[in-house]
Amino acid sequence: MPNTPTHDFLTVASSVVMTPALFSLMRVSEVSQPSAVIVASVVCAAHNVSGLLFSPDLDLDSRIHQRWGILLFVWKPYKWMIPHRHFWSHGLVLPPLLRLGYFFMMLLGILFVLESVLRYAGLPLPTWHAAIATQCIDWLVAHPIITLSTAVGFVTGGAVHSIADWIVSSGKKLVRVLFATRRSPAYARKQVPWSGVHTRWLFDPFSDDHPRHY
Repeated sequence: MPNTPTHDFLTVASSVVMTPALFSLMRVSEVSQPSAVIVASVVCAAHNVSGLLFSPDLDLDSRIHQRWGILLFVWKPYKWMIPHRHFWSHGLVLPPLLRLGYFFMMLLGILFVLESVLRYAGLPLPTWHAAIATQCIDWLVAHPIITLSTAVGFVTGGAVHSIADWIVSSGKKLVRVLFATRRSPAYARKQVPWSGVHTRWLFDPFSDDHPRHY
């Protein structure tokens, strides 16, 4: 698999290419310049946040966890629950949005626990977690374009990572089959038959097929 610096480079480089392309496409579609700037900027920001902080590799111990600092513990349950390099971590559409939703729910849960403890200690507190959840939902509903742009950016940021893993896994297996054992090609092909690395794991949540190190 590509290492973390490679994934970071692909995330940033793809945003550099995607952002002006998206802006140009919207201008061709006669979207006003201020709206096009806002949408392209939001997609670009969400794309990079998704790839650099909400990476699919949060399903294992990686450098990505260290970027969360004191909030690293928030991702421990996620790592325990999500199978390594499976649809629920590396799928193309739902998993990036699920990670965002998971993080939001965990923050609300932490706030709820804190409120409960302080109430038990005799400090009456308002239900901040419910108020914050309501306000966030109301804001997202009131700004559908920003909400959709953020969702698109999160999906593309995760997709760049997942597609890179799939390409490298497929390429490594092909190289292994072709060049692993020159003196005994029949043995090499028998041991590592080439069938490609299927893309089913990117789309099917019930599939056990996922990229492996060859």
